[in-house]
Amino acid sequence: MMCKVLRLLFMGYLLFPLHGSAQDTDAVVTDHNILYRKEASGGVFIHSNGLGASFKSGRQVTTGKKRIISIDFVSLKHPKEYKVTNPNLIENSKPFVFGKLNYVYVLRGGWGYQNILFAKAEKGGVEVRYNYYGGLSLGFAKPMYLDVIIDSASSDRFIVYDTKRYDPTSPEQQEVTDFVGRGPFFDGFSEIKVYPGAHVKTSLSFEYSGWQRKIAALEAGITVDYFPNAIPIMAFNKNQNFYFNFFISLMWGAKYN
Repeated sequence: MMCKVLRLLFMGYLLFPLHGSAQDTDAVVTDHNILYRKEASGGVFIHSNGLGASFKSGRQVTTGKKRIISIDFVSLKHPKEYKVTNPNLIENSKPFVFGKLNYVYVLRGGWGYQNILFAKAEKGGVEVRYNYYGGLSLGFAKPMYLDVIIDSASSDRFIVYDTKRYDPTSPEQQEVTDFVGRGPFFDGFSEIKVYPGAHVKTSLSFEYSGWQRKIAALEAGITVDYFPNAIPIMAFNKNQNFYFNFFISLMWGAKYN
């Protein structure tokens, strides 16, 4: 009997540390009070005048505040852009924006802060953040190329055209019926012009990831871009120095130390 008791005590001694170790491991895995000092996220967004992609890198300053570096790359359209087609062509017409001088893309590099307004109460909750950034912008204007009809005897079945840079002063590019449609996108890359500027951005973000180390957030806010030299986008409309855009984005990422 004594031998059996000693065996049971010895087995219990061996199993107890293992049991305690498993409990300690579970405590570490399920701990939701760790403060991660850094985070990185990326995502896509839609704004009032186009689409874009974004990347952010953050570092904890205080418990409820992060310093953020933000990079955006967006397309920028003029508010008066409308696609049309040549009404005289049934089969071969391609949609294009009549009067569009340039495709415009903007690269933004910003720096700012993110403040927590309402922290997550528990796993599965939502953290509400207020963000504000500012920085430099670079606008890239790529000329618009169109397929211009050069034979007035062209029919819908047989069209003679040439791909040319859109020129609103050209006598052969005055009407919608002078074009087959949009030319190859990559024509004109050697003629890109750069327009330096600046921007500010403010937003609210809602971080809803169920995991403390993961980031899944919906962000909505306003961006203002300013270019000292107005970027020529449309031929028959005043080109702007300021662009005010409302945006909504989805961001995914991770936190780390």
